[in-house]
Amino acid sequence: MARDDSDLPPPTPGRCNSRVRRGGTPARCQSESGWGTPHPGSGTCRRHGGNTPTGRLAAARQDTSDRFLRFGEPVHVRPSVALADEVARSNGMVQLIADELNRVVDEGGSPVLIDHGGMNPTPDPLVLLFLREREHLVSAARHAIAGGVEVEMESLQVAYADQVLDVVEDVARELGHNVDDPAVVEAIGRVLTRLAAGQVRPAIGGAA
Repeated sequence: MARDDSDLPPPTPGRCNSRVRRGGTPARCQSESGWGTPHPGSGTCRRHGGNTPTGRLAAARQDTSDRFLRFGEPVHVRPSVALADEVARSNGMVQLIADELNRVVDEGGSPVLIDHGGMNPTPDPLVLLFLREREHLVSAARHAIAGGVEVEMESLQVAYADQVLDVVEDVARELGHNVDDPAVVEAIGRVLTRLAAGQVRPAIGGAA
């Protein structure tokens, strides 16, 4: 059952906000979020469980939510594009957490994989988050494969490339150029090469 904090003032952004008493009156801790812990800026301070495994995991979740989960108005998107985006987004999250694990090292320079702060050693909260996100990545990838996302995206890319070629050739004709002229063919090839290299990236199938 969630604790009733209706007798407390509203939480202050960037503060610990744990329940305390000042002069017998319920209040919130005003220490900076994560003060005295390995996760400054997120979660509770060291005086209110910020260094416990539970506190560190809660801080990691809060940090992830604050930094990456931004909800806005509904935007139409093809389901295949949404799946492809989710695979890419999850892969980015896996890389981000891996980088953070490698950044936080012990005195010997090795990543901190085990939390020894409690009575019993447990996996570090970031390790648990890393494993959970990897499972999500595998699940998203399986759904994408089952839904034929790669086949559809490749078909869209081919169709788009054909449209681009038609447009470029039409522009060349409008300018009075012979599209069979080797110089024109070479120029068109350079444009398409830049497109394929990602220097020009169109929105395909989803919202622009």
